[in-house]
Amino acid sequence: MASAPQRFEINYTAEELSDLQERLKRTRLPDQQLGVEWEQGTDVTYLKDLLHYWRTKFDWKAQERWLNTHYHNYKLRLRDQTVHFAHHPSPNPKATPLLLVHGWPGSFLEFHKILPKLQSDDTKGDYHVVIPSLPGYGFSSPPPRPGFDAVQIAALFDELMGALGYRQYVAQGGDWGGMIVFLLGQKHAQHCKAVHTNFPHAVPRWWNPWHMLQALNYYVPFAKQIPLLLSRSEIQGLDTLHRNAKHETGYQHIQRTKPQTLGYGLNDSPAGLAAWIVEKFHTWSDCHGDIESKFTKDELLTNICIYWFSGTITSSMRLYRESIEQWNVHMQGFCQTPTAIAKFPKDPFVQWPRAWIEATWNAQQYTEFKSGGHFAALEEPDLLVQDMDKFFSRHLRLT
Repeated sequence: MASAPQRFEINYTAEELSDLQERLKRTRLPDQQLGVEWEQGTDVTYLKDLLHYWRTKFDWKAQERWLNTHYHNYKLRLRDQTVHFAHHPSPNPKATPLLLVHGWPGSFLEFHKILPKLQSDDTKGDYHVVIPSLPGYGFSSPPPRPGFDAVQIAALFDELMGALGYRQYVAQGGDWGGMIVFLLGQKHAQHCKAVHTNFPHAVPRWWNPWHMLQALNYYVPFAKQIPLLLSRSEIQGLDTLHRNAKHETGYQHIQRTKPQTLGYGLNDSPAGLAAWIVEKFHTWSDCHGDIESKFTKDELLTNICIYWFSGTITSSMRLYRESIEQWNVHMQGFCQTPTAIAKFPKDPFVQWPRAWIEATWNAQQYTEFKSGGHFAALEEPDLLVQDMDKFFSRHLRLT
């Protein structure tokens, strides 16, 4: 039986802030070779600037006050887990319940731009918005024992929506949130009535001639030799996935195998934590090499501080160990729930051929955008909300 939701206020102590300041003062950065910027990881020049801002200008207490007012924060005990979530019900009792699910290395902060847009007069729909922190992320408690994977998280969030009185709802997610909404649509379709994702992961099927080629890691050379089987843009997308598999997945291998060892460094060093997270926002976004063209320093540091003060970077990374081996296994299934696909061109992880995506998701709306990357809610909030609202407005009459 779920307990009643309790209001939650973010409020870290002066001692915790002082400890962070002392650690930032003692930062010891590595060398960086001449002529190298972001090619080998986070650029030391940018990191020095960010850390200086963090130590001298960034106001965490002001960010706390903003997080406590911009979001209506609660905690609820479910399944031996304490779940943090923001809950913004509409005054309209017939509004559609909407679950928003973030990923790594993000947090519930990712939705701060789209939250007011979803509850403005500009949308066709009207939404009761629920934004949970994933278990082991931010202010949700970490699972105490192994075995709490993405399937369990989907079931937990389905239970959360029921505990809030939402018997039926729609859901949106990217990154891990994309996998979780897939599982909600696949395993909880009696409650989750429509899904929107900007992370349309897909796998080829046995009847698809590209299955064996993809399994053998030969799909790019063969596609280029037999271009009639795929469009030019699909070949380019596979090329992106091929390069990404070779050059952008080192973090996955560490986090899926030895998250505890990595966690000692990131949980102890704010500079290390910042470098680990900021590099992903730079590399995975459509920022053309200028990270602050898409994210402000305050946004980057507030997200990092959520991990830092809550001490959840290690528990957040464990989700890779728990779930990534089963990712493609789950994706061999089918999400039968009506789905909208939002494909952003600079997200390096989702450039799958459309036929594969449509064999994995019940895609009733398919949009390819001209700009945007992995962090769609932060990078292109207007485009994302318009696409969500266009789709969800057809599913407002929930029973």
